[in-house]
Amino acid sequence: MIFLSEYRKTMMQNAQRQINTKIQALPLYHQLAFGIILSERYLPNYFAFYLAGNWGNPMVLLNGIDLLKSIIAQKHADPEELELIDNLIESVTPDLEDFPGNPLASLALDVSSMIAECFAFVRDEQPRHIELCSAISFSSLEMFLQVQEQFPHDLSAMELDVQFSGHALVREEVEYQLGVLDALKPEPRISSKLFIENTLKVPKVDWSGLGKMVG
Repeated sequence: MIFLSEYRKTMMQNAQRQINTKIQALPLYHQLAFGIILSERYLPNYFAFYLAGNWGNPMVLLNGIDLLKSIIAQKHADPEELELIDNLIESVTPDLEDFPGNPLASLALDVSSMIAECFAFVRDEQPRHIELCSAISFSSLEMFLQVQEQFPHDLSAMELDVQFSGHALVREEVEYQLGVLDALKPEPRISSKLFIENTLKVPKVDWSGLGKMVG
């Protein structure tokens, strides 16, 4: 079991390194587009949290995504708009201490953080922000799988590592992210069609049980 865990952990680390290398090889606005694609697909998680707990404001995140796409289209960002959206996103990002034991809050935090990282990238153009979007995407999947698969609560970190890294959804997510990065590389122009096409290629995850995560 130890050898299997280490092997799968190494596989995930190698996959993340491969993803990060491909991110760094892209032009700046293509890197941002990748972050947007990853963030946008997890917006339903925030909606589920909002509907279950009547806390937050999903429109802030939707407006944030729209602003990020506008920044790509115009190749320009207004500093005042960036400051405003930063404050708004922070105001609707859940603090897990206020929602103990709430998986939906964790998922909502993830998508809020991904969008915040995209705006951080706009400001300083450091690829680590987009790399974090990729890592957070895997974190959301891990949270989902822990609940969906009903992993025992007493599993060690090593055992959880084995369960997570060997799951088909995680392998599909790695392939999806690498595929999106490959699709972005030859594109001279980022269009709405590109966002739509890559949204349609998202791995199939049954999020229908999200509303039952809290009760």
